[in-house]
Amino acid sequence: MRLILALIIILINGMYASGYAADSAGKMSRDQQDEHVVTGTLEELDLKKLKGRLKTDLGKPIYFQVSKPELFERISVGQQVTVHLDGEGRAIKVIDTPVPELKQPMKAPE
Repeated sequence: MRLILALIIILINGMYASGYAADSAGKMSRDQQDEHVVTGTLEELDLKKLKGRLKTDLGKPIYFQVSKPELFERISVGQQVTVHLDGEGRAIKVIDTPVPELKQPMKAPE
């Protein structure tokens, strides 16, 4: 009996480690593991061709497909954004990322 219980625990742990864990609705999902979140500057956006390109802070270009043009209605080239990509490189969520305002340094007393 203990051997069976130990095998069940090992099997469950293996499922979580491999990305087949149940989501909040209880469904098995591997799609969530295949999602990527990328933040950078939107360099190109062609809604007619449904393609775009993001440049990360490290200068790496990230190409993506636009699956829902309405996600980019309020986004413009040159803007800092965070894009959630599915496993096939399609944008499934877009968040505009405001650049934080830097406070002016205090002047030293003269």
